[in-house]
Amino acid sequence: MPSMLQFFSNLADFIGILAFAFSGLLAGKERRLDPVGIFVLAFTTAFGGGILRDVVINNRPFWFITHEYYVWLTLLLTVFAPVLVKRFHHDIPYAAFIWLDAIGLGFFSASGTALAYSFGVPMLSSTLLGVTTGAAGGMLRDVFMNKLPMVLSDRKPYASAAFLGSWLTLGLIYVGVNSVAAVWIGSLFICGVRMITWYADWEIAYNSMGVVIAQSRLVQAIFKAGPSKRRRKSSNRDTFPPENE
Repeated sequence: MPSMLQFFSNLADFIGILAFAFSGLLAGKERRLDPVGIFVLAFTTAFGGGILRDVVINNRPFWFITHEYYVWLTLLLTVFAPVLVKRFHHDIPYAAFIWLDAIGLGFFSASGTALAYSFGVPMLSSTLLGVTTGAAGGMLRDVFMNKLPMVLSDRKPYASAAFLGSWLTLGLIYVGVNSVAAVWIGSLFICGVRMITWYADWEIAYNSMGVVIAQSRLVQAIFKAGPSKRRRKSSNRDTFPPENE
């Protein structure tokens, strides 16, 4: 059983690293960066959030140092980046980039939360460090590319999905669920929330009362119409025959 749990733990790390590193490669192809630039983007996306987490919780040596084979994997992806990008250039839609980013966000946020909690960090701080682990790498990637970070500009649930999933991970660990299983459940939850809301076109915004809500573009249009217009439309609709006829 321990070997099986270790396998799934390593698999979660591998999926997260591969997803984030490959998303860095796809982002780098937009700017036609040289190999060094591609590696910096891939490495930063894959390990940037974890480095920040390790600095805060004083985890030494850093995670990427004790798992050097993932750095070799990132370097290998960088070497073959032209082949990979050329091979899949016409087959990879923008949705694939979103999927890769969501997968990396899920696994890194959940595992980062579990690691911080195992270091004795309080629950709220553990969830925030988990979100940092999952979101900071992509944020640094976008900053290096001189773009407004997705976590700040994409109004779909992103960091908020990671925050909820991190709490789910902690809750499962608190009630006695194995930490590896909790990380997988939390990861799938985060990825699922991110992609469901992305495809359903749900957003996080302020309504007229200043309350943060999740809403689709259709709901936003209703809010923008204003209460008087909504009442006028409903009154016309409820009158038979309609008043304008």
